[in-house]
Amino acid sequence: MSHRTGSRLASLIAGAALAAALVVPATPAAATPTCTTSPRIDGSFIQPALVDGWSATQLSSELGTLTNACITSQVIQWTADTKASTTVYPSGLSGYTQSTSTDVVSRVLTAADSAGVAEYLGLQTNDDWWNTYANDTTWLNGQATAANALADDLYARYGTHTSFAGWYLPFEVDNWNFTSTSSWTAMATFYTTIANHLHALTPGKPVIISPFYNTSGGQTSTQWTSMWSSILASAPIDVIALQDGVGAGHATTAQLATWFSATKSAITSSRPATQLWADSETFNPDFTPMSTSQLIADLNAVAPYVTKTLSFSYDHYDSPLTVPAVYDTTYRNYLSTGAVESSAPTTPTGLTATAGGVTSVNLAWTASTDNIGIAGYRVYRGGALVKVIQGAVTGFTDAGLSPATTYSYKLAAFDAAGNVSAQSTTATATTSSAPAANPLISSGRSYTTSVGADPGYPDTGAAELTNGVTGTTSYSDAAWQGRNTGSAYSFTIDLGSTKTITQVGTSWLQTKSVYIFLPSSIQVSVSTSGSTFTPLVTMPAPNVSDADQRYTYAAYGLSGSGRYIRFTVTPASSAWSFVDEATVRGL
Repeated sequence: MSHRTGSRLASLIAGAALAAALVVPATPAAATPTCTTSPRIDGSFIQPALVDGWSATQLSSELGTLTNACITSQVIQWTADTKASTTVYPSGLSGYTQSTSTDVVSRVLTAADSAGVAEYLGLQTNDDWWNTYANDTTWLNGQATAANALADDLYARYGTHTSFAGWYLPFEVDNWNFTSTSSWTAMATFYTTIANHLHALTPGKPVIISPFYNTSGGQTSTQWTSMWSSILASAPIDVIALQDGVGAGHATTAQLATWFSATKSAITSSRPATQLWADSETFNPDFTPMSTSQLIADLNAVAPYVTKTLSFSYDHYDSPLTVPAVYDTTYRNYLSTGAVESSAPTTPTGLTATAGGVTSVNLAWTASTDNIGIAGYRVYRGGALVKVIQGAVTGFTDAGLSPATTYSYKLAAFDAAGNVSAQSTTATATTSSAPAANPLISSGRSYTTSVGADPGYPDTGAAELTNGVTGTTSYSDAAWQGRNTGSAYSFTIDLGSTKTITQVGTSWLQTKSVYIFLPSSIQVSVSTSGSTFTPLVTMPAPNVSDADQRYTYAAYGLSGSGRYIRFTVTPASSAWSFVDEATVRGL
């Protein structure tokens, strides 16, 4: 499957949503580390939107958080978007506008000057990369030209900052989409064009790239070595900061040595001066903070092969400004003691479950305690883990359930180190019955879409949404149509005449191993004219296990009318979303 295998953009969109939803509790202060503990994180990526939303005080505090955690470098992931023709600073580039409300580059460099943090400036991002890769050399050469012009502009404006330490090239090479020697040659030319320019512009300042792999397919580690041996034979890249892939679900800790040693072999054979760094992921596949114990296990696995470790990303997944402070506290406790603490939280008590209606159950419990602090709770439904709640909360609503169904729940508390309590006693509740179903009125009806399906996973005959054919849990099933976008899109069904709407549903696929996610929400709106729509209901993402599955978003007991029914889909991230059916019932 040729797919976008999980970019940083995907993880941080979700991470930003996590930060916005959290109430961050205070935790006990950790002892000041001496920065001698090994392995440890040396740097962190940060995305411009996070900085843009911070005050000067918050930005200064964030750099203090980094230095307190022995993190001495930071990478601004990108400074421009050549597809959107935007920058995150007031540039002098022709045709570009500023997408941020503040000068992100100036603010970060100025704060880093004072904090003693080394800053690497990312050049441009461009979402077309995830479809074009190295297959269009004209496009790729144009991006190299744009990168050099961007670097010239950045250096002219910010080159005197003492914190300015080097450059980062955001285009991420992977083991799925660069299988031909011609693509290797194209990437070597791309890298060489930019690196030579940057080395002449800023002698002694390194150029960093950060490729990734997904062990579910694509090149083997041996083929990966061949690719990088070929590229590095001519491309003067100073640093390969290899993404470990554990947080994205692309690899396990046990697989890291194979891929890092393969990369090291390529460096040794073709360009020994190139440094191999780790880019360790500090998030989980569900875009929540990774436990300290998992992080340290990953760092230990790659330690024999690397000279430095960046993170993706302490700023977004460990900072007290974005997640519960207990994550930062626990990591600094590790730095101070040299070991990850191992005391489990107490077991949650007093769990109750109460039906909240046709599709939801409300849970409540008495908080657990922990020697450093509670990071959150795991919710088990019918024995399966369906939700990881971040924060020291004592209540949760499980939504998206089926009507007239009995559900049983257990709860376990966890801390930031990864220690988990015993499970609570069981609480049970039964959802209410749904109103009697009216006839299906959408079968075979025509529809329009705002974003077409990907050619690899098409909407055959422009009829799949209403033809009654459902897909299996395999994304290769022809009943599914797929889209790869992080932006909202919609499909609008024409019922032929105005109808009373009482129930809606739409079915989606989850295959997390290849970044097919259930949408974060689906809003249904109605219209009699097809031009002005009135919201009818919003269906949030369900709480489900990580297993491959087909899930139907449904709403019952509605009271609306219209000829045109619009389903507006908000994807969970910049990844894939696969749909097979949309149904409308009414009279």
